[in-house]
Amino acid sequence: MGTTATVNAAKRRIYVSAFSRSAYLPAVWGALRSYADTQPDLVEAYTFEQPFFLPEQAKDPVSLMEDPAVFAMSCYLWNFNKNMAACRAVKERFPDAVTVVGGPHVPDNATEFLEKHPYIDFAIHKEGEAPFSELLRALLQDEPDFCAVPSLSYRDRDGKVRRNPLGGQLPRDIEVPSPWLTGLMEPSFEAARAAGYQPTVLWETNRGCPYSCTFCDWGSANQSKIRKFDEDRLHAEIDYFTEQNVSAILCADANFGILPRDVGLAEHLVRNKRESGFPGKFVTSYAKNANDRIVQISSMFALSGMSNGTILAMQSGTQDVLEQVKRSNMPAKNYEKLAAAFRERGVEAYTEVIVGLPNETPETFARGLCRMLEMGIHDDIMIYECVLLPNAEMGSAAHREKYQLDTITRTYLPDDVEEVEVVVGHSTMSRADWVRMYLFGAVLQALHNRGITRRLATYLHTEGILGYEDFYRSLSDAALADPSTVLGAAVDRARALLWEYIESPTVPNEGKVASQPDMMERLARWVPDKESWLIYEWCWAYVQNELDRFYGELRGHLEAAGVKIDDRIEELLRYQRASVFTVAEAGTTRVELFSHDWAGYFRAPAEGLRPGVHVTSFEPPAARMR
Repeated sequence: MGTTATVNAAKRRIYVSAFSRSAYLPAVWGALRSYADTQPDLVEAYTFEQPFFLPEQAKDPVSLMEDPAVFAMSCYLWNFNKNMAACRAVKERFPDAVTVVGGPHVPDNATEFLEKHPYIDFAIHKEGEAPFSELLRALLQDEPDFCAVPSLSYRDRDGKVRRNPLGGQLPRDIEVPSPWLTGLMEPSFEAARAAGYQPTVLWETNRGCPYSCTFCDWGSANQSKIRKFDEDRLHAEIDYFTEQNVSAILCADANFGILPRDVGLAEHLVRNKRESGFPGKFVTSYAKNANDRIVQISSMFALSGMSNGTILAMQSGTQDVLEQVKRSNMPAKNYEKLAAAFRERGVEAYTEVIVGLPNETPETFARGLCRMLEMGIHDDIMIYECVLLPNAEMGSAAHREKYQLDTITRTYLPDDVEEVEVVVGHSTMSRADWVRMYLFGAVLQALHNRGITRRLATYLHTEGILGYEDFYRSLSDAALADPSTVLGAAVDRARALLWEYIESPTVPNEGKVASQPDMMERLARWVPDKESWLIYEWCWAYVQNELDRFYGELRGHLEAAGVKIDDRIEELLRYQRASVFTVAEAGTTRVELFSHDWAGYFRAPAEGLRPGVHVTSFEPPAARMR
């Protein structure tokens, strides 16, 4: 059936949905309306109703509509199925309404997509402001002709899917009026506050990404070249966000810090935070190949309390894997320098890794993670599953065939309708390998990143006694082989959960632990007042609940690995235990006497371990939320 729906002769109502997992103010609605408002014929013909963006509105948005002429949806991983349900409902209740989808979750090849979703009239690909306005203009015609609308997929009168050439991209210097500064977003601020939400905004300073990582659709979606919003506009928006007491800014740039002007934007944000307390937080993706500018910017945010630290996105520590996914990382020496620079400034540095990338194996994955420790990245290695996105190269048929990708589809969260497709196997990684890699990462995160074995492992590595890889691989292997130990019991339960996740669609992607009553019952006793758990956090909680027994078993593990337990190692084990506080020990302090300056050693390992009587005071670390 062809797309022949037209709108009423009266001023036509446009509804836009921008659902998310929280009440992020609907920047996409503001962008579409700001662009359309520059064109008098569209202003005369259409009215933009207030957008749907609150989580509770996703339950039944149709009941909030009155005679919709156009229903537009911005589709992402986290709202796609909700949007499809809303679109179906709109077509059932208002069959003459025109339905339009856009956003990164709309496949570039729309033929199969539109056949699967017959309730969708139009799909807009890539950037949407100009094509959406051109579509609105075409709909005003008595006999609409859609072939001139750029970046549009639709059905012709014979029901055949047509795809128009891409076009309508905004210029290098983007000059669309700001929806924030023109007052368009004021009702959304009021709606969020009335519903009990602290205002959180999505903010762009530029568009585009010069990289082409196969697991990401960012470079593809923005056609690579960086385009900038006006700098004066951005500074004015910062002041506006401050006046609105915005709790957090989620910067949608692919590479914040890639432009020299970003330093000035960061300084402005931090200055306003210092003077007024707002904006509260700033969350972004930094430029992939970090440099001194990133150190400067991210340190400002961290030291002002606007962020928890800096993320150095590496994705893999294996060069061959990086080449397969078209990711160009800096040399390891550069990462070492950056990590040292952050330590000197007192800023925590994290890195992101993806488990399951093509050509990765259990051996290369473990080696890559431990190389990151060697670079000086100890605060956190955040490990994510490899999720296939519709417009990422990795999700293409050719890529799936080349690497023999084995995937599962799971709901995003418990009791959620959203789904993700996760890679759990490929030509160099079986499903059993994936489980083993996942668990190795969980052990390293639980023990090293959370500090339970970090000082011990660092000393053994630095002094050439036992390297990071040998230390953690042997520890992980022993845990997998013997569930009677503390770590073994934690890992064994996690292993069972991961296999259930692979084999059963009832276990969600982000709520694995939450789906297990026995694990949640234990965690509620061990760590009250925490509801969301990751698998590595389960391992950490299990170990810290039996910490002294764990350290006793660790001593035996060191001996089995060939480490001579002399007086120095004995004292180091005591220092390691003294530096760790269980949940039950929170709020306490302790003072210990040592015959070596361990605290000085871990501040500057290159200076060596100095003997002599040293009194060290230990305090629980500040809680850090991921």
